[in-house]
Amino acid sequence: MREIEFRAKVKRSLQLEQIKNGWIHGGIFENKIISRNTNEDSICAGFCSEVEIIQETVGQYIGIKDMNGTKIFEGDILKIVHEDGAQFYSEVKYFADIDYPAFDIQFPDGFYFESNVINEAIQSGFFELSVAGNIHENPELLEVAE
Repeated sequence: MREIEFRAKVKRSLQLEQIKNGWIHGGIFENKIISRNTNEDSICAGFCSEVEIIQETVGQYIGIKDMNGTKIFEGDILKIVHEDGAQFYSEVKYFADIDYPAFDIQFPDGFYFESNVINEAIQSGFFELSVAGNIHENPELLEVAE
């Protein structure tokens, strides 16, 4: 079954185990994320929390992990390195507004991909993809790419 998961920054600081560095993961409902405590060693294991989030920071898990096993979310900035050492950074976006309903990245001149850049780069074996940060906390990474 496909995993549907969202991530967002919380509106205010709460003492919940599910909140890591100001981010929470879970299902989305209106302007909140519903998150279940999956820490089996916790006294709160299995409990769900409804947490207010900053709407602009919501990103969906795209169903793919990077080379380190980190889940890739919409809004993440990927570092893409070719085996020859050439590299670039790009933000994961949902491209429905240009009749391309998929999560993907844009690539700079000098690189060519036939279709979905993320999948093609992973499948080719010529690239290493890793999550370098996200657009909300590390926008300067995209400046490196320019």
